[in-house]
Amino acid sequence: MRHVWIEKEWKNIRLDEVKNALLTRAESSPRLGDLSVRELCCLARSPWSPVGIYVFTQDDRVLYTGKTHGRSFHERMLSHLDHREPIVGSPHLAQLAQSLLKKGGAESSDEAVEKILEMKITWLPIVPGDLEKREHQLLIAHTERRLLWSQCLDPFYNSPRVKRNDSFTLRGIRYYLMPESLLGAPLPCM
Repeated sequence: MRHVWIEKEWKNIRLDEVKNALLTRAESSPRLGDLSVRELCCLARSPWSPVGIYVFTQDDRVLYTGKTHGRSFHERMLSHLDHREPIVGSPHLAQLAQSLLKKGGAESSDEAVEKILEMKITWLPIVPGDLEKREHQLLIAHTERRLLWSQCLDPFYNSPRVKRNDSFTLRGIRYYLMPESLLGAPLPCM
């Protein structure tokens, strides 16, 4: 599939080299609005994984990076296109649309959705292999944090809070980010 960047192609790239590799790969990625329903849903069948990391790009810029481990890729993409105003306490997941509004990338929710449909989308499936469900979810979260780091992708619309830290904690364990680390390196605790 044209939007899928398979794990064996990205797992051994150093964090400080991922951005250039991703942007090169994204040149052949489709715009989100050009994906067919079949292409969105293809990941739910073997050998693909419907959970992993997705990256929105446009004009040689990384705009947004997100993960999905409880919902499938196609469910998550559709939630990004929800243009309704968030209701306090509600599980509203249109984070990218809201970020565009807050940072001046769009003047209305409808305009934000149109801009998202024009962004290129690249999917990095993370296949569970022999991992238990919780370990697989941890690996996805860890990979996302590696990508969000300011010395890796530094996506424009993600929160600066998670991008500036050289370390992070997941499930009580502190992890450190280093430019020479490999994007797909296994977690030390696994």
